Amino acid sequence: MSTNTGSAAWTGARNSLSILAVSVALSLFTTAYEKAVIPLFASVPTLKYLGHIVHTSTAFAVITPNLSSSKIILILGCLLLLAPHTSYWISLHAARFRDPIYSPLITHALVLAPLVYFSVSLAMSIDPTLALIVLAANALQLRPLLMLLFSVVSLDASNTVIFTALGCVCLAVYSGIQVDVGRRSTHSNARNTRSTVVFSVIPLIFAMLLSLNPVFRSPTLVDSIVTPYDSPTYPLRILNSTQSKTGIVVVGEILPPADGSSIPLHSIRYLRVSHSLLGGVWIGDQVATIDNFPPLTDQDGTPLGDSIYSAFVLQEAVRLVSGIPQGTKGERNHALIIGLGTGISANAFAQHGMATTIVEIDPAVYDAARQYFGLSDPGINNVFLQDARGWVRSRRAMAEAEDPSVIKYDVVVHDCFSGGGVPEHLFSIEFWNDLKAILSPEGVVAVNFAGKLASDSSQAILVTLLRAFVQCRAFHDRIEPISQEEFHTHFVNMVFFCSPSPTPLIFRPAVEEDYLHSYLRRHILSSLDKREINHAQIRDNSVWSAATEEKFVLTDAHNTLNTWQEEEALEHWKLMREIVPDVVWETY
Repeated sequence: MSTNTGSAAWTGARNSLSILAVSVALSLFTTAYEKAVIPLFASVPTLKYLGHIVHTSTAFAVITPNLSSSKIILILGCLLLLAPHTSYWISLHAARFRDPIYSPLITHALVLAPLVYFSVSLAMSIDPTLALIVLAANALQLRPLLMLLFSVVSLDASNTVIFTALGCVCLAVYSGIQVDVGRRSTHSNARNTRSTVVFSVIPLIFAMLLSLNPVFRSPTLVDSIVTPYDSPTYPLRILNSTQSKTGIVVVGEILPPADGSSIPLHSIRYLRVSHSLLGGVWIGDQVATIDNFPPLTDQDGTPLGDSIYSAFVLQEAVRLVSGIPQGTKGERNHALIIGLGTGISANAFAQHGMATTIVEIDPAVYDAARQYFGLSDPGINNVFLQDARGWVRSRRAMAEAEDPSVIKYDVVVHDCFSGGGVPEHLFSIEFWNDLKAILSPEGVVAVNFAGKLASDSSQAILVTLLRAFVQCRAFHDRIEPISQEEFHTHFVNMVFFCSPSPTPLIFRPAVEEDYLHSYLRRHILSSLDKREINHAQIRDNSVWSAATEEKFVLTDAHNTLNTWQEEEALEHWKLMREIVPDVVWETY
């Protein structure tokens, strides 16, 4: 009796552990899969229907007949070993349809869904009742925790390693099951057992051959020490590719075609994080300076030209605010950069003799700006590689404690736009109040944001900034004039200039010293008066009310910015695919 009871207990414990292992492995695969396809689809398109696919596949596995456990494990092993290739190549071809909804949906259906289906089928074959309890939230249950864990401990194991390791575990388990079956069977012999084990190794060998074959191997360079990498099909060079805190950080160059043919975009060096361009500069024969002044260079001495994005230059207009005494005297000595990008504004402030503090969440972005985009050394005590929310909060606490080491900043550039959206926790009223505590009484904040002018997200940004700072003025960065219709139908880069000072924000005319020998700066800063966006263009004052305003004030407790940005993020992905050639996004 006790023997039967002990055996039943052992069986129950083994089943529980087996189902838990399946659930954890599925969560680990889903996390790695998400990381694998985000560089091609960006975060919002990837995640929009990922949960639906997982839940649908789970439900389908629950209601359909199951294969034997050993067959399911063999199938899972094969699918996992193929995942490094299927996740990349199916994503690549699906993305070329340039549909932010159906492109990732196709990839999820062909790569993710089969793995979820067979994983849940495996759990159901072990113990259907227990499986339903453990897999109630299936792969989505642990995925956020794993993503957080990867970020906190800076776990940079590649997706390929995770896929391959899980596949090998499945094949090892399959071999173990077959060996055990062979031992128990009176009709099998050693030859059959060995044949079964050898058979289970075939998928692993096949996967290795695929990885070694240059035709099937994906041009992803995160684990490669061979840089720079030159694309065999396009004048594209990858100088560096690093898996980092916010995703894959890539420095690349689109070069002029060697055969003299014409391509729409060339002679640029860019900085990319996953499916977002953080910035770039012109290189080669596109480098030009006023009066042929020696251009900025990278650490290898390569000449660098103007920024490819004019918004970064527009941010520098924060120096031109002269309607307050400190600005009139030209005593803006301390600058704070939140979100570094390629370091265009940070470098400009340094050239103007301003002590500049940099807060950047991703160390790889900072390293890239230093090595490849000519960012001067701001000093070890002026660089903080961490999330800005915590850093600003701690500085406020130090300021309130009257710590003499705390700097009151005269100028702040806040540029956290990436991949079609911004991190909502850096746009709440609580964040702006913390920031004001380390801003000088007459300081000015420049906030970069991109979106449609009258969208909910644009209105929320403006309303929250006005609630925090009392006064703000907004400007766009378009090189060419923009019509009223385009304001509401096109993506527009806007920079909001805000100050807690009651003195009106007035910008002095730009002078030659402000241009730093840059044609782009001269064009943008000298035409500031033509770039202003009236607040009424962002919010319709004719229907505005107190209740409407409260709806758009972003707080930590009520912050729907990410939700409002979803549609714009989908359009931004499509826009980036139209502007930048597919091969640039496909090579990282």
